[in-house]
Amino acid sequence: MPQDMESLSRDYAASLKRGDASVMSVLYDEYSAALYGVVLRIVRSASHAEDILQETFVRVWTNRESYTTERGTLFTWMLNIARNLAIDTLRKASFTREEIQTAEEIVGIDSRVSDPREAAESVDLKSLVGTLPPEQQEIIDLVYFKGYSQSEIAEEYDIPLGTVKSRVRLAMNTLRTIYGVSL
Repeated sequence: MPQDMESLSRDYAASLKRGDASVMSVLYDEYSAALYGVVLRIVRSASHAEDILQETFVRVWTNRESYTTERGTLFTWMLNIARNLAIDTLRKASFTREEIQTAEEIVGIDSRVSDPREAAESVDLKSLVGTLPPEQQEIIDLVYFKGYSQSEIAEEYDIPLGTVKSRVRLAMNTLRTIYGVSL
């Protein structure tokens, strides 16, 4: 993220934490289109996506105290709220897991990059996950790309919840090392 965007995000987060309601219109202007696009790709229904987007901003406001910069950017936090609401909507509506799209479809990753500079700057997330041990790859795929909860994985694959959590933590630590992100 460019330095001035990073600074703006910190300013938005600080305003939000202070309870400055005026920041909500700024956040909506900045992030609603991206959030709506992600939600729409998950639920495949414009009316549901609009409802989820509205609920996302309500949750951002009501849960503003739970946001911390140590866990990621403000946008990432908002994106997780929107994504989780969308997945919850699918589950409530008795959709099957096959209807939850993969991460590539959600964010519209295109493997064909026309500008070589863009290719150098882009990250092939799937190939990075592919460097993990098989059991960690499977867990990351289920949790982050298919929307399973850790409890659902433990139950469905008949492995202890602690093992699932350990694999997720180990995989995330490995990916952070690859990305050069400190904990």
